[in-house]
Amino acid sequence: MRIVQVAAEFAPLAKAGGLGEVVVGLTRALNNLHEDVEVIIPKHDLIHPKILENARLEIPDFKCVENGRQIANAAWQIEAEGCKLHLLEARHPSGYFHRGKIYGCDDDVPRFLYFCRMVAEYLKLKNQPIDVLHLHDWHTAALALFIRDLMSLDVKVGKIVLTIHNIEYQGKCAVQDLNAVGLDGVSYLTSTKLQDNDPNYPETINLLKGGIVYADRIVAVSPTYAKEILTQTGGFGLDSTLKFCKSKLSGILNGIDLSLWSPESDRHLKHHFSSTDALASIVKAKRKNKEELIRRFQVSSVATPWVGAVTRIAEQKSPELLEEALVQTMRLGGVFVLLGSSPTPAIQSHFEALKQKYQGHPQVILQLEYDDALAHQIYAALDLLVVPSKTEPCGLTQMIGMHYGVLPIARSTGGLKDTVVDCDNGLKPSAERNGFLFEKATAKEFTETLERAILLYKTNPATFQNLMRCGMHLDFSWTKPAKEYLKAFSASVKMIGFNTVQLSPIMEQNKAATATKPKRPSAPRS
Repeated sequence: MRIVQVAAEFAPLAKAGGLGEVVVGLTRALNNLHEDVEVIIPKHDLIHPKILENARLEIPDFKCVENGRQIANAAWQIEAEGCKLHLLEARHPSGYFHRGKIYGCDDDVPRFLYFCRMVAEYLKLKNQPIDVLHLHDWHTAALALFIRDLMSLDVKVGKIVLTIHNIEYQGKCAVQDLNAVGLDGVSYLTSTKLQDNDPNYPETINLLKGGIVYADRIVAVSPTYAKEILTQTGGFGLDSTLKFCKSKLSGILNGIDLSLWSPESDRHLKHHFSSTDALASIVKAKRKNKEELIRRFQVSSVATPWVGAVTRIAEQKSPELLEEALVQTMRLGGVFVLLGSSPTPAIQSHFEALKQKYQGHPQVILQLEYDDALAHQIYAALDLLVVPSKTEPCGLTQMIGMHYGVLPIARSTGGLKDTVVDCDNGLKPSAERNGFLFEKATAKEFTETLERAILLYKTNPATFQNLMRCGMHLDFSWTKPAKEYLKAFSASVKMIGFNTVQLSPIMEQNKAATATKPKRPSAPRS
């Protein structure tokens, strides 16, 4: 079947978070299953020029409308990471994708609406039938509107599938934003289409809601997350819409790319190991990887265990508990390692101050900008990985950590709940237990769980190492998720589309609410 994936990211060419890794990993796995898969992303200026040396100019010039103006664009084709990739170049006077970053601009909504229009025009010119058009998050959700409402006779698409990576970010905007790219904005301002479900903002357009309503299938990135987004707490205002569309919703756990993340062959490591090695050999290799970081960062050679996190330091990730992990790990005699940065200036400044405070401390490594090679080296050295997220749709870090012999200390939410089994869970066989879970995102519960983990490490190394082995033996590859996606692509469902969905009480309230001009959200990120 011909599958076209459309996304804002594609790792490692253009990556801001896990979404980029998911797109490349899923594409590779579908290719391995002999499907015909292509990926379309913006031609971001942050893509390294060397990568583009072999790019072929596919369409030298095609036009898109914005605010009544015809704007020039181009399409490039390239083979990257074993995938067929199309880069759409916006030759826009505002330099939409020449910002040195993927997200975080004040005009993110116009940028990605324009990208959706570009994709629609590109597909129209290509004039090739598509079995499945696979959209990722709000950045590409509006493409469903163009395909179904504006170009249904020009672009032949069998099914539209939307994957929700993080429902918290929804692409809220105004009628005029749709008007700008050639859609009849006011026609979408109904409770059964794109009108936001917040009764206080009845004139707000919600792009992610549009993707949910227009898609033939909706996939959340873990089974637990698929359940959580149906609740008032986890749905961030879209739970009522999702409940009406429940028959086309499923949860598929993401995988990790084992060609990038493998302690047996990782090009960033000097000391390799694998799940088939003897436990003593694994422990020895991890100790040698610690020694590499000890020499680099001048930390204690005797402090142990090593506890750490490789993460964006966003509010969702519980930054206060990351700081608690630092303090408590020091108190308990271990080394704490944090690699990551924050999209929120106040949080970034706070952790910069912490870095200054603990500069040169023998039990602390704080690196507050992402370093891919260092991430691999940290996973290979850590004993415990803290993932205290308030919400975590799927999470890749705990899967990568377990693959590298690291035990996760994770909050029981989303994909963390689907992948981590507490070592004291008597309802599960010992062979399935692989880490530590806590329920509430509080300092008390987190600290108690951290203490439990460190106590086990220090007093019962045999049990601790057996848990390592259990985690390393789990199959987190993309093979199984790719097969589940194919089932989702092929499954027939009772369509709950934009013309048959019933009105919820919340949606009814939208009709009667006083109009309030919406504010455009800042820096959406998957």
